[in-house]
Amino acid sequence: MIKVAAAVFEEKGKILLCQRGEGGNCAFLWEFPGGKIEDGESPKEALVREIREELGIESEAGEVFSEYKFSYPERDIYFYFIKAKITSGEIKLNVHKDFGWFFPQEAAKLSAAPADIPIIEKLLEKR
Repeated sequence: MIKVAAAVFEEKGKILLCQRGEGGNCAFLWEFPGGKIEDGESPKEALVREIREELGIESEAGEVFSEYKFSYPERDIYFYFIKAKITSGEIKLNVHKDFGWFFPQEAAKLSAAPADIPIIEKLLEKR
């Protein structure tokens, strides 16, 4: 099973979401940024590396906000959604088509990747 670490960045009540590019079953959908956990990496280590690779920024991984298995038609993925903060740099889109900072109620109106929807809902409930 693939394991993925995804960042839940929150600043001033808004969350960072990134829009996927073309290709794959989640093309053009919005997601929390992150990626695959490599062998020998902890979820937090993978998160910091993936954010550096995908967004060109440095980040600090905090507590695990939520974790669960999600089944897509072609594979099962175990997700770690980890609270994180940006420590330096400006966001550059190395993988994604777009990004934005959204209040959870705005994020709930976006076309989000199916695995990410429960996290947006959980953030809405916190409000």
